[in-house]
Amino acid sequence: MNKRKSSIITAGLLASVLFAASPALMAGNSSGNYGDGERSNKRDMTEMCENMRDGKGRFNKEERQEEMAERREAMAQRLKLNDEQREIWNEIHEERREQHEKRMEKMQEKMKKRCDKPKK
Repeated sequence: MNKRKSSIITAGLLASVLFAASPALMAGNSSGNYGDGERSNKRDMTEMCENMRDGKGRFNKEERQEEMAERREAMAQRLKLNDEQREIWNEIHEERREQHEKRMEKMQEKMKKRCDKPKK
């Protein structure tokens, strides 16, 4: 009986220590500064809105399309596609690019609304 009690207590202590040290408890605020999360999010959003208006960073459409084209070309070369396969490959990626454009237009509309919203 004594060994059983100690085993149960040990298991309980181990479970509580593991839970206390788990990242689930720390995941509430990812900013690193536990009191500054809300201000940090506003600052990030302000920066993102500025980048969107200026067309910088991830909002620079031409630069991102060039990067994607380079990646696709490198992948096609690694796959050693022949002319017919490369033609199909390009058609597939053109369809995907068009779908992506539609999604991005919707996202940019949402971003514009969010960025144009008056600040509190």
